[in-house]
Amino acid sequence: MNLQLLPVILSLAVFLSVALSQDLVSIQFKSDPVLVQTGTDAVFTVVTVLQVFSITWGYPGGVTPLGLWVGGSAVLNTVTQYQGRVTITATQLRISSAQLGDAGNYTVKVDPSPTTGLAQNTRSIQLRVFDAVDGVTMFVPSVALEGGNVSVRCTWTKGTETSVLWGKGGSALTSNSRVTIKGGDLVINPARREDAGVYSCTVSNLVSAQTASKTLTVYYGPDTPVLSKASPADCVVAADAVVGQTIRLTCVSNSLPPATFSWKYNNEPVASGQPASGVFSLQTFSTNQSGQYKCVASNAITGATSEQGTDLAIVGTCLSAGAVAGIVIGCVVALILIVIAIVLLVRWKRVCDNVALLQLTED
Repeated sequence: MNLQLLPVILSLAVFLSVALSQDLVSIQFKSDPVLVQTGTDAVFTVVTVLQVFSITWGYPGGVTPLGLWVGGSAVLNTVTQYQGRVTITATQLRISSAQLGDAGNYTVKVDPSPTTGLAQNTRSIQLRVFDAVDGVTMFVPSVALEGGNVSVRCTWTKGTETSVLWGKGGSALTSNSRVTIKGGDLVINPARREDAGVYSCTVSNLVSAQTASKTLTVYYGPDTPVLSKASPADCVVAADAVVGQTIRLTCVSNSLPPATFSWKYNNEPVASGQPASGVFSLQTFSTNQSGQYKCVASNAITGATSEQGTDLAIVGTCLSAGAVAGIVIGCVVALILIVIAIVLLVRWKRVCDNVALLQLTED
């Protein structure tokens, strides 16, 4: 061994031994990862010791660093992708007008001052760049029918790494046995009338969000009508009207849009003065108008109909309950009078018999 090299070798060994025994300088970041939208500034802030010899910043896939802070000033390297967009200060790397291609892992290498007794350290930090969400629009069908398949769609023109949140009436919507949600598509099958309302879709990523909303109308019906009648007759026997009286039939059916009504008499169409209102007034003039009357509810959009019928009995004359009660009372009174007369006749006969017997006895 060359003896002249021995002191140098021993010095290097001592230096390496001391270097290896040093603690690494602490490196932290103010925020990690860094999340920005395109066109804004990406700022990396490093937190380390105050006594620093140099801080060097590296970019994703870069062989040479972007630049470093040394001796109280910045030294920048020429990197085409970042040309004119890089600023380095004592604690920060700033990349202005961030682009999607800027995303990746950046490195910072801190060389502390020898007086700190700390060793050099390196740490990486992730930059994520997003296009902000924009142009969110919702589409609902112009005609959605109860019982059918209803599709609602949410679209957007800009935005990267997006997610979609659906809502109805201010509450979040999730998939269930009737509702299927896949990203920007929501399908209801089968649709119900209670599915109508204000729907919203919120498209978001980690740096932005935008919401669109639309009202969904679900057309339904007509449901089975409820038919009622205003009968003017007050007959003891089953009767709805006496010839000459007017019967009023009212038909109600749940429907959207509101149902229109038509009427049938013994399954034959009959005119009504107020079809939209569901009211049918029958002016009676003959007992032959007795029979079945039907209300037919129709929905112009769903194309469905539903009907309900009732039987009407029209008589020529009738005894009201009051009249029958009067007759009964009269009969009772007459019966009482007859009984009283019989009792009086019996008593009179007894008196006459007693008088006749008394006269015979005297003779």
